[in-house]
Amino acid sequence: MKCDAVIEKIKARVAAIDPNGPRKVLGVFQLNIEAADGVHEIIVDLKGLSVSDGKAASPDVVINLKDEDFIAVGTKQIPVKDAVAQGKVNMTGDQNLFQALVDAI
Repeated sequence: MKCDAVIEKIKARVAAIDPNGPRKVLGVFQLNIEAADGVHEIIVDLKGLSVSDGKAASPDVVINLKDEDFIAVGTKQIPVKDAVAQGKVNMTGDQNLFQALVDAI
């Protein structure tokens, strides 16, 4: 998948978070990334500080996007709010938690 490098960056950032330090975003995010070979499901658990493949049982936020848009957002070629406004990112769930994630990025 083209966006593997961005996923690795997310894993590194999550691994670097101090579990005992102050955190601005506590939630479980389900990323559904549409690629040429199908939809890749990634769980970003900012409560348990883990990133894994799969489908979260009860995510706080579900984010759907294409791999090229994921790469553009992940490499800061386009701000998240612009991608949302352009319909490139579809989010369901806790809007405030999603906004907190956007602000943290």
